[in-house]
Amino acid sequence: MRLSIILPAVLASLSFAYSSKNYSQYEAIHQAEYKLAYNLDMKKWDLLHESMTKDVVYDNSAFGPGKGGVSTGLDEVIKNTKAAFGDSMVEHIVANALIDVDDSGKRAHVITYLIFSKWDTKALGDPDKTYRVYEKCDDTFVIDDGAWKLKYSKVTNMGPAFEMPYFNKTT
Repeated sequence: MRLSIILPAVLASLSFAYSSKNYSQYEAIHQAEYKLAYNLDMKKWDLLHESMTKDVVYDNSAFGPGKGGVSTGLDEVIKNTKAAFGDSMVEHIVANALIDVDDSGKRAHVITYLIFSKWDTKALGDPDKTYRVYEKCDDTFVIDDGAWKLKYSKVTNMGPAFEMPYFNKTT
């Protein structure tokens, strides 16, 4: 009789420990995504090494000339992002993510949906300088220096076109 009481309790505690471990990995990856978005939005270029590997590849070439390209390596990502953002205000709204951590627990395939907005207050009517886009990021995150970091990102537009948020137009 005692074994029938103890065994379910032991199994329940093991189940909780296992799910807590997975939850911690998923939450750590979510936090890495949010930290990356925040540092980009605040233009904290000197902190991007906390969110991206040195050999990161960021590919948003699907957006076409003037809005996208491929950046290889952290230094190139920073240089190209600085040029793309300029003095504009930007915002990443990280909506949701599907996370699949591999068996090693050190690499994860992450599909993230987000909304990216860019506003140039001097050019609110210019679709090359002020726009909103609904993105899907097909990413690889890895453990690097003890933290989850972005190693690869392939970004695509989920909508038919970039939107001009203030004038109900698309580009």
